[in-house]
Amino acid sequence: MKFYRNTLKNTLATLKISGAIFLLALAIPALAKDVDQKLAVSENANISIDNLRGKVVIKGTATNQVWVTGKLDDKATDFILKADGDNVIVQVKMPAHMNNSFWDHDEQETDIVIEVPKGAKISFQGVSSDIKISNVNNDVRAKTVSGDVILKQLNGNRVDIETVSGDIDTKSINGRISLSAVSGDIKDDGSAGRLEYYAVSGDIDVNSTAEEVVANVISGDLEIRLNNVIDAELSSVSGNVVAKLELNDDGLLEMSSVSGNLDLVLQENVNASVKVDSHAGGRITNKLTDDKVEKAKYGPHSKLSTQAGSGSASVKMSTVSGNVKLHY
Repeated sequence: MKFYRNTLKNTLATLKISGAIFLLALAIPALAKDVDQKLAVSENANISIDNLRGKVVIKGTATNQVWVTGKLDDKATDFILKADGDNVIVQVKMPAHMNNSFWDHDEQETDIVIEVPKGAKISFQGVSSDIKISNVNNDVRAKTVSGDVILKQLNGNRVDIETVSGDIDTKSINGRISLSAVSGDIKDDGSAGRLEYYAVSGDIDVNSTAEEVVANVISGDLEIRLNNVIDAELSSVSGNVVAKLELNDDGLLEMSSVSGNLDLVLQENVNASVKVDSHAGGRITNKLTDDKVEKAKYGPHSKLSTQAGSGSASVKMSTVSGNVKLHY
């Protein structure tokens, strides 16, 4: 009987120690998970990258390999780096089911650097994930919800970027470019090619040599500087648009707003015919020529029709209630 009592005591003591160790383990944050993996790939591989939260830096290099280094999210359940022919997957796997408290924890999030061949096509998807991509000479596509996107030295056929509340910041990118943000700001410096910008409540700030541009804002402001414009369409709902352009002799520029103001600055030797319509009382200020603004006999409508130089290019501007200003 004494033997059984001693055995029971020892068993209970072991259970208490095990339980204490288990509770202590729960109380201590999980250690960061390091990653350092390489994979040989083709120089023009299609690389798909999936990361839920944290920071991801993608760098183009002269080597034909994908090399991932850094730390994985504490919540990560697995890391995948594999290739199937020219298709490469880089994925930080996370739990399938996560409640709201998942986003509140002060834990190690993914922080990795991915080196890829310069000629690779890049596709990135994230949620609360910041992304930085540089030195890639092929297509780049990236989607994130609340993360920021930084692009530098891209020279591919297409660059498609979408974020909801994050900012987009680019420098020296070239190609057919589409940058879209909902509440985030877009800043583009030194781009070239064909460009599309879209923002809802964020601002757009552009300094580009692109010849073809489409830019749309809803309530944010648009400030854009362009050289040698062939075809540009700039529009706003309630935000203001300031455009400083060098318009090609056979170029076409269209600007419109609902209640936002339009401010157009053209080069002094511009050759353009200009037509402006204000439908509900917006003021038109013409400092390009001596022609006067015509006001409707009845109602708030006013318009301007004028010509600078030979008039070979075309400028069309319209607003519902915003003010319009034209000058050199």
